[in-house]
Amino acid sequence: MIDHTNLVTKTIALFLPRGHEQSARITAGAAMSAGEYPHITLLEWPYDDSQPDFDYDFSEMEFDGAIIWAYNESPWAKRLIEMSIPVVNCGSNWIRQGVPSVAFDWEALQDDLVNKFASLGREHAAIVSHNLGNDPFKSAWLERLIERLNENNIATQFFIAPGLPSEERQRMFKPAREAEIITFLENLPHPSAIYCDDDYLAALICRVARDINFRIPQDIAVMGFGNFTISRVASPAISSIEIHGQMIGRQAFQMVRQRLESPEAEFPQVQQVRLEFIERDTFRFELVKDAVVAQVNRIIEREACQGINVDELARRLGVSRNTLNRRFQQEYGITPGKKIRAIRVQQAKQMLVNSDHSVTKVAELCGFPEPANFVNFFRREVGQTPNEYRNKAKQADS
Repeated sequence: MIDHTNLVTKTIALFLPRGHEQSARITAGAAMSAGEYPHITLLEWPYDDSQPDFDYDFSEMEFDGAIIWAYNESPWAKRLIEMSIPVVNCGSNWIRQGVPSVAFDWEALQDDLVNKFASLGREHAAIVSHNLGNDPFKSAWLERLIERLNENNIATQFFIAPGLPSEERQRMFKPAREAEIITFLENLPHPSAIYCDDDYLAALICRVARDINFRIPQDIAVMGFGNFTISRVASPAISSIEIHGQMIGRQAFQMVRQRLESPEAEFPQVQQVRLEFIERDTFRFELVKDAVVAQVNRIIEREACQGINVDELARRLGVSRNTLNRRFQQEYGITPGKKIRAIRVQQAKQMLVNSDHSVTKVAELCGFPEPANFVNFFRREVGQTPNEYRNKAKQADS
């Protein structure tokens, strides 16, 4: 084992877009990993992603490695990459240039999206994105997604949303002014499904759609990307894709650290992060026809980690436990008890990997007042104790 106390102090700079929720997640993940290496210091140098370049003079800045999240061909990123220091990018734009990267498993995501759209049974769909002129990788990926949806007999169109991503929060307060989005929605065949490449864009689409009296998800089912805060607090709650930013930050930190400590060694150039669907109200209407069951499912998703159980659900809905189990299983293929356990397990896994909470705290946040009950539950469901699961995840990151 390396004695980190005797190593030369190193500094890793983080060049991430200012004010972006994903930047905060990446920083948090890197900081959690850095806490285990006292000889390594993190420095944040946020930048404005609406500007193509910024005037940092890297030669006057003292750091030994960098974690970046940069568009393809960004001039400042080029200058940084050309320096003789380890640089890791959080994304896919620089992989072809040989830059070590932590990237999403885009191929698996495309497979999952095609299956998800097909499961809705709708004949029409749309892909909504921002201007991708500075992101050729995502542009090519979205074009291929449209091709695959068309191959699956889902007629799919592409719509470039007007304006900048940073403006969308304010624009939601004035949906009647969104003339281009209104025209796009009015010309879209109903029912349709929409994939937006950002949760805030999905929230704006939903806000405009509801303003012109479209039903969500009956007329349009909407899927976002990022699982950002807006997806959880919007009404209706937006189905999204979790990108595990803290895991990206942890892996990016480890990639830079390894190259700093063993500059002559060879390491994998790309680490992939699997994406995860989070189903909420905007993308699942036709999968559930039983209104009571749909209500139970919403309660479970909202309160599973607050200690809700099947008996309490049955009392609140005024049905017997056996009836609730039967009707829920008819719609979802599982019992409500299994759905509650699955959500608790998912939440526990995420906190064990992406936070420094104690097992006792994780137990509390997952609805277990007694830590021993949580440990027994987790071992039964996962086959490992919480500490064993956490340690194995850390070893995989190293």
